[in-house]
Amino acid sequence: MKEKVLEHKQQLKFFIKELIGFAILFALLGFIVYFFFQNSIYSNIDAGLYSQKHRIERNVNQGPLSVQPQDHPIPFNPNHNAAFQTNIIVFNKDGKILNKNMLGQRSYSLLNKITLSKHSINDAQDVTLKASDFTTHFRSLLIKVDKYNANPDYAGNYVLILQNVDADLLALHSFVEALIITLIFFWIIAIFIAYYLSKSSMKPVMKAWHKQKEFSSNAAHELRTPLTVIQNQMEFLLTKPNAKVIDQIKPISTTLEESKHLKILTQRLLTLARSDSNIIQSKKQSVELKPFFEHIVQPFFEITNSQEKILLSDINVNGNGSLDGDLIKQLMVILMDNAIKYTPIGGSINIKVTNNHNNLKISVSDTGSGISDFDKKHIFERFYRTDKSRNSKTGGNGLGLSIAQWIVNQHHGKILVRDNHPTGTVFVVSISI
Repeated sequence: MKEKVLEHKQQLKFFIKELIGFAILFALLGFIVYFFFQNSIYSNIDAGLYSQKHRIERNVNQGPLSVQPQDHPIPFNPNHNAAFQTNIIVFNKDGKILNKNMLGQRSYSLLNKITLSKHSINDAQDVTLKASDFTTHFRSLLIKVDKYNANPDYAGNYVLILQNVDADLLALHSFVEALIITLIFFWIIAIFIAYYLSKSSMKPVMKAWHKQKEFSSNAAHELRTPLTVIQNQMEFLLTKPNAKVIDQIKPISTTLEESKHLKILTQRLLTLARSDSNIIQSKKQSVELKPFFEHIVQPFFEITNSQEKILLSDINVNGNGSLDGDLIKQLMVILMDNAIKYTPIGGSINIKVTNNHNNLKISVSDTGSGISDFDKKHIFERFYRTDKSRNSKTGGNGLGLSIAQWIVNQHHGKILVRDNHPTGTVFVVSISI
């Protein structure tokens, strides 16, 4: 129950962080899109204003008004925000509108609210004009026309170019509404995505946590057994202070055997811990294959002879190979040690090493009782033992094959286990060298 609560709390943290991350991402995306869209609209409007400015300064237009003359004033609908498109107001130096008649009465009634502001010359600005029942918006550009301009109506006066932007602002407002709705929609989708991601993220975390918990529990159990035996034997010897060593051979040999077992177990635990933290890295170098493997196998002939078992060796390799000599030696020792342990008296162990171009193949077989199909699926798991072939009485601790698989993975190879007919087990390793 406590583990479930911790898992839910951690998943909730992941969910909140991912949801906040999505929210920030969408908000930033929305702001960027809005910024560029707004900038694009105003850039186009300002480009039109400055284009009109250049035409006036060059006197391209005939007359000061680029809009309709007085007889045909710009249509003005006070109930519609986009009543005006482009208007030009001519001011004298005192701020008086000179083209009142050309603007039309309806237009003038609104535009006369604009006053001359000389400090804003050549600077595009926003202008908002309010009537009794509506508000309209303009983008304006004030210019000072040279007194030598060919058009006497412009010459020496101030000209204010007005571009109505109500339609543009309406489009921008509609775009913002659509953008907000879209972002909300995707944010709702992000809630489900964040939940899925948080749940998926918890799986490897919980798997690693359970493996660590299991590893710690199994390691403590494995260490406790030899330590308990050593402690019991030492306490027994303390009850015999006057005994001779020769009379206590059994407890002394048991202690030494358990000490040796404890040393191997500690080394393997340390190897696995370092491999998990990537402290150990394979250091490949060129190795002359035949003498290398012959040197590894040689000591095991004496071991098998002393145990009345047969060791057959076929080292049929040539040339050099790129591999980590220390790790491959450890791999060979693990496989041969297991084969010897689980082979009965009179049985045989067969070591075969071959190479074909850049592929090295190692085969270690025994004539023991074999491994069931179910156990084959778990044989490389840490601390896993089979009832028939891996138990504490034979000195196994369930770590050797885990280390062997890690070594093979470091060399980007494969390790397989299969039956050795008529009886026994075969471990096959393939490594690219």
